[in-house]
Amino acid sequence: MSRTTAMILVVLGLAMTQAGLAQISMQPTAAPAITAESESWYVTNESIVFAGNSYYPGGPSIHFMANEMVLSGFYRGVPLYTRTTIEPYSVVFLPVAGGMMRPYERRRAGDLVGTTGSSVPSLRVEIPTAFSASTTRLQAAGPPFVETQGIVTDAPAPSAAPESALGIEQPGASAVAPRTGTGGLLQPRGKRIGPAPANGIFVEFNNQRWFSSARPLSLDPATLAQIGEWHGFPVYTSRRTGSSIIYIPVAQGSEAYAAYSRNK
Repeated sequence: MSRTTAMILVVLGLAMTQAGLAQISMQPTAAPAITAESESWYVTNESIVFAGNSYYPGGPSIHFMANEMVLSGFYRGVPLYTRTTIEPYSVVFLPVAGGMMRPYERRRAGDLVGTTGSSVPSLRVEIPTAFSASTTRLQAAGPPFVETQGIVTDAPAPSAAPESALGIEQPGASAVAPRTGTGGLLQPRGKRIGPAPANGIFVEFNNQRWFSSARPLSLDPATLAQIGEWHGFPVYTSRRTGSSIIYIPVAQGSEAYAAYSRNK
């Protein structure tokens, strides 16, 4: 045998020796000798504590798996096992009679919300809501806020039509004139004396009561003659029809006029 061949054999022998030393011998886990079926806390389905978290009974019992389950702790003297093939700290197994293992699950709450782990959880998944105690929950942006309350101004000139400022007060209604969104205070409403008129809207002008007789009309100012004022609004009669009907503009500078007559 040459010197080179001898050196090669020595190197191969050393490599095989190191490979043998590097191997890890996996031994099956011994079956548990203590079970929990007679414990009061097990009979009443209480939760157990493992690694600082609470675990609750969940899912059916399974057989002890010596090649997957390892002893991981104790609860009140009863051993707890975990499986090496599933998510760590998600499920622990409690030994019971007949070589069975009762699974206890950790709730999918807090950082685990929205996840399922290695299998579908048997317990209800806790989803944060508006009534949750957590102050760090995520929340979607709300819709844009739009102010719906009218802006009250003190402009002296009313922008509403006289018809909207007039009417018959209902029993119990407040006598204070309401504010409008842009035109300040509305003009005071007429007060009813005796039975309500059929049309329900009237004005007091020249010591007489004039009742609404038509919807607002668009008239030519050249055909009108002013005969007075009513709460700052000019009062007109028609040069053609005479003084049996009066006309009041629905707004300052408007060419639309509300018609009133003495007939109900």
